[in-house]
Amino acid sequence: MATTIKSTALDFNSIKNNLKVFLSQKDEFADYNFEASGLSNILDVLAYNTHYNGLTANFALNESFLGTAQLRSSLVSLAEGIGYVPDSMNSAQAIVKISMNLSSVVDRTSTIQIPAGFKFNASVDDVDFVFQTIVDISADEVGNGLYTFKDASGSENIKVFEGTERVKTFIVSSAEDNEIYIVPDATMDTSTAIVRVYEQPSSSSFTPYTNIINANTISANSTVYILKESPNGLFELSFGNGNTLGEAPKTGSKVSLTYLSVTGKNANTAKVFEPQSGVSVGGQTYDVTVSTVAKAVGGSDKETTESIRQNAPFQYATQNRMVTAADYASLVLKNFSTLIKDIQSFGGEEALETEYGTVFLSILFNDDVDATTKQITKDAVQDLAKQLSVASFRLKFDDPVTTFVGTNTFFQFNPSLTTLSNNTIKDTVNSEIRKYFEENTGKFGQSYRRSNMLTLVDDISPAILSSRSETFVQRRFTPTLTKIEDQTLRYAVSLAAPDDVNYIITSSSFSYKNKICVLRNKLGSNKLEVFNTEDKIVVVDNVGSYEGDTVSIVGIQIDNYIGTDQFIKVIGRPSNESALTPLRADILEIDNTQTTTNIVELDTAVGN
Repeated sequence: MATTIKSTALDFNSIKNNLKVFLSQKDEFADYNFEASGLSNILDVLAYNTHYNGLTANFALNESFLGTAQLRSSLVSLAEGIGYVPDSMNSAQAIVKISMNLSSVVDRTSTIQIPAGFKFNASVDDVDFVFQTIVDISADEVGNGLYTFKDASGSENIKVFEGTERVKTFIVSSAEDNEIYIVPDATMDTSTAIVRVYEQPSSSSFTPYTNIINANTISANSTVYILKESPNGLFELSFGNGNTLGEAPKTGSKVSLTYLSVTGKNANTAKVFEPQSGVSVGGQTYDVTVSTVAKAVGGSDKETTESIRQNAPFQYATQNRMVTAADYASLVLKNFSTLIKDIQSFGGEEALETEYGTVFLSILFNDDVDATTKQITKDAVQDLAKQLSVASFRLKFDDPVTTFVGTNTFFQFNPSLTTLSNNTIKDTVNSEIRKYFEENTGKFGQSYRRSNMLTLVDDISPAILSSRSETFVQRRFTPTLTKIEDQTLRYAVSLAAPDDVNYIITSSSFSYKNKICVLRNKLGSNKLEVFNTEDKIVVVDNVGSYEGDTVSIVGIQIDNYIGTDQFIKVIGRPSNESALTPLRADILEIDNTQTTTNIVELDTAVGN
């Protein structure tokens, strides 16, 4: 007689049924009516208890692994266990230039200093924010009483950070206990934290401590601190153990933690900064002039649970050093995540032009990041690579190249199978196609699959009987009007071979010698020509050619644009319209103006 209960069926009804089957196999319960007896209530309690315990065990097991944990506290703890510290809220940062004019002052000083904490008012959508400097800046007279402030590195680009400065003070009661100090502020930007340790609470001299994340080497005498998120969402500050993790503050000493409490992404896009006060020079206060170099960007909320789940394993694999190309991408993303939408890295052996000993990095910045901030970030990435690279690789940036994709979709529609109108069905198809591109393109390594897109179209309604689509790829260039120029456009995929029926290369319209013209290839040839669409004649019979994935335009003159676009689209038919797979720094993105749909309505009268 079988007496085994199935342990894989853990829902309430299955557990109860298994208990009844088990008991019915006993002689004393033969032919017993379990549902019509009080024993059914006992089985309910047993099943409920078992079901509850099964759920608890399942949840507890799930919370033990990065891939399945759902609670933020679990993910934070698991990530920190492999050396990954989740990102806190981040302050929005802007870049300004600060200057003063003291030409009217007779006995003016040669150098002016402004200590850290100089504040500015700014607003976004009528919401006020406070920005401030976090380092000392100074200015030397450049002539005629003019002063331009610089930071310690000599740069005139001064970073200002959104947030309110807070100071938390702790007294070390017992250094031997390796105390943990709780910072009750979930809005802390940990990157702005400054930790000072005073041997005596009344002392004015202090020892600066360094975040362990930024420490290159650690010994028993190192002065490092550990600042990380605690399970309750706040932060905890701790120090070394006096041995392997550096020196711990002595008993009775005072620990001072200064940081910015920030609002995150809300302060992004601020671009006008008004000083809250003037600068005192010789006991007199003078106004400063502030000009914005780059608007505020980089403000963000705490790192999301999905980001932690994805990034922690890669960060662990790098071990905070740059060896492989993937290490470069992982560490750069960790340090500059608030500015980056996506990142791609690859070795020089994979580049279009082989360059051994080089790592190429392609960064897709967030849309609100301007050119100045991009360049400053790239310079910072180079500095980071110098610190963490353990091999003599050169680091080069390969900016993202966007190949736009357009589709011309036809779908057969039977109106008798739905109450929806043709326009409603067409709008729904357009929406589904746009949604497909939004979810599957726009970042590195994301591909277009025509069959997947058409499956979504077919699933919209039973009235859509079938669908097909043509695929086009497009690059853009901005010419110097009225000038003869060359242009080289490389697409993310290879272009189709010439044929005698279809033009493989076409372009948007432009003005040439007061005529509306387009660029196209000659039928049956890869040679390019300028075609006058008004008079239907070829006006220039050779302006380059195309081969493989590259269109080479030679000696073209464009006098003006036609329409609102301030660029020229060069549209090609790919060699494989079913699948477009970008490599390296290439990105695919939809061009909504080139994406069309067409209804092929079924004649329901035929055959009925």
